[in-house]
Amino acid sequence: MSALTPPVISPITQTLAAYIATALRKTLPKAVTEKTKHHMLDTIAAMVSGSRLPPGKAALAYAKTLGGVKQASVVGSRVMTNTVNAALANAMMAHADETDDSHAPSMMHPGCAIVSAALALGELHRHNGIALLRGGTGL
Repeated sequence: MSALTPPVISPITQTLAAYIATALRKTLPKAVTEKTKHHMLDTIAAMVSGSRLPPGKAALAYAKTLGGVKQASVVGSRVMTNTVNAALANAMMAHADETDDSHAPSMMHPGCAIVSAALALGELHRHNGIALLRGGTGL
């Protein structure tokens, strides 16, 4: 392929891109909204629980050493720091006692990273709950 030849885009990528391009204009199905709320609450509960355990306490202590502009909260504390530090500390807390979610097919725990980042960015941009459920878009 030369520099002038456009890359071939697979049909799967085209379908996914078309879906993503229109997704924000669609109403979230009630079942999706409810399931997302449950996942978020479950992850927040794991953060609160983890904040009381040694790994969570270490995450909080580490976040305090990093400082940063007060943009987002560290769950289970009165600490506010920048979005990156808050997301990191909250993710560490969410995974601290192994009660965070899991996704067997991918063998990962997506909630601790996704919810922590979404909460920090949502707080930074002062988004409401609907925007948070939609991925922090504010739409």
